[in-house]
This record gives sequence, C-alpha cells and structure tokens, in this order.
Amino acid sequence: MQSNTSTVSIQRAMVRGVEKFCVWTKISGKRKRAFFDEAAGAVAYRDQILRQLSAKGTESFAESGKTVAEGWREFQMLRLPKLRGSNARLVQWWIGHYVEEQGRMPLAAVSPRDIDAFLAKKEWSGTTRQQGFVYLRLFYNWLVRYEHLDRSPVQRAERPQAAPVHHLLTVPQVQRLIGLTSNCDRMRAWLVLGVFGGMRISEVGRARPEHIEEIEIFVPQTKSTDPVPRSRFVPILPALKRHLPKSWDCLSEDHIKRARTALAHEMGWDEWPQNCLRHTSASMHY
Repeated sequence: MQSNTSTVSIQRAMVRGVEKFCVWTKISGKRKRAFFDEAAGAVAYRDQILRQLSAKGTESFAESGKTVAEGWREFQMLRLPKLRGSNARLVQWWIGHYVEEQGRMPLAAVSPRDIDAFLAKKEWSGTTRQQGFVYLRLFYNWLVRYEHLDRSPVQRAERPQAAPVHHLLTVPQVQRLIGLTSNCDRMRAWLVLGVFGGMRISEVGRARPEHIEEIEIFVPQTKSTDPVPRSRFVPILPALKRHLPKSWDCLSEDHIKRARTALAHEMGWDEWPQNCLRHTSASMHY
C-alpha cells in the first residue's frame, strides 16, 4: 500500500530457515523492516503504520534511527546464520563486545573515532585489533548494504597494524621452538609442518596423520577461499621427517590458539608473528 510518497507492504521472508512475515516500509526515503511469526501480527502492524501516516503524516516517524544494538539484532537474525565455523564464532565475540560498549549509540552517530577508540585497548595485540577491524567492517558493510547507513564509519577508521617483526625465524629460534614443543605432539606437528613443510595455516589445520605417505603429504584442500577445493602434495624433506610425530590431535585454529600464544610468550614475543613458519620455510630454499 502507498500513502503519498510512503510505501508499506507485507512480504514473506526466510529467517534462519523459518518462514516469517516481513513488513517493509519506506517513509521519507528511509526503509525499515519488521518480522512477525504470524500474518495477523504483520497485518496489525501495517495497519497501525497506515493510520499513523494518515493522521500525523511522515513527520511523526522522524527519529534518530536504529541504534547499534538494534542493527546487531537484525544482523544476528538475517546474516549470522549464513556464516560458518570460526567466522560465526568470531563475529559474535567481536560485535557482542562492541555492542556492550557502544550499543546505545544511534548508527548514524557512530564515527571513525568511535571505532578507533574501541580497538585501542592496551590488552589487545596488533593482530587481535586487526581481526576486530575485519569483523567490524563486515558488520557495518552489511548495514550499508541494507540501507541502515549511508556510509560505513569503519572505512574512515585507522586500520590496526600487526607487529612487523619476527616474520623470518633464525636457526636458534627454530631450534628453541623445537625444544619447547618436545612434550606436545600436537604443537610439534603444527610447528614442523609449517616451518619444514611450508604448509599454510589452513592446510596445517586440516592435516591428519593418515595424510602422511612415504615421501609426501597429501593436502586435501590448499586454500579455504578456493571456490573449488584443490589438493596438492607436499614433499617430506629430511628435517620434516626427523621431527614430525607419528600421531597428533586436531590442529585447527580453535585447538592450538592458546598453546601458540603461550609459545610466543616463552620466546619473549608479545604475539605470534603472522605467517612466520611458512615464510621461514620459503627462505630456506634460497
């Protein structure tokens, strides 16, 4: 239905695999949605909006807009169910913490300075802040796409930088890391598959003892971002054969994250240097 330049309609929508009734409104150029389990609720809400438009006009709908918390609730209902694995877990962790601090702010009032302030916590490393920036960008880009905002404040915020040191390990550092992992097959396998096998983090996370053959390692999928999974074989060099344990538990990010941080602290580092194992492996061939 249309009232002057405003539009109010009811449509069916799938939310988390459940069919719901959605009331779409466009008033003074602003689009909004409300979801209902039953058609009767949607019809009643639509009629209420039409009566308000008829009696008081579009000025009665003037407001400061959705808050950050309200935008997050819509994201949880519509976008979050499409995310999988660690992405779903991490976006909930990051945006959940962000909403605790800035949830009451109107979305339109959020500035790049607010984003910078949230990510500036001293207890977070550069890599951790960089991860938070990525998930805040995901959240705000979705809000822009669905016209809750004209422009994302994250685009103008300062992107955190991970620590630039320690990307290439020295021979003494590699020797010490081997010593520190002598009592843990999981971390020893994670370490040597990277530094002596040159495997990506995603490849190591999927590596299982049954993938180890006589002279090479079968990698079922090289990159998580590949549209079509591609496999490859990694040659087992003498150093890898010498240090690789016969068995280990799961090497996924969720399982090794804390142990890796503890290993970094043992080495005197504030955080684990990004991609240092694969980069160090590549440098050994020159």
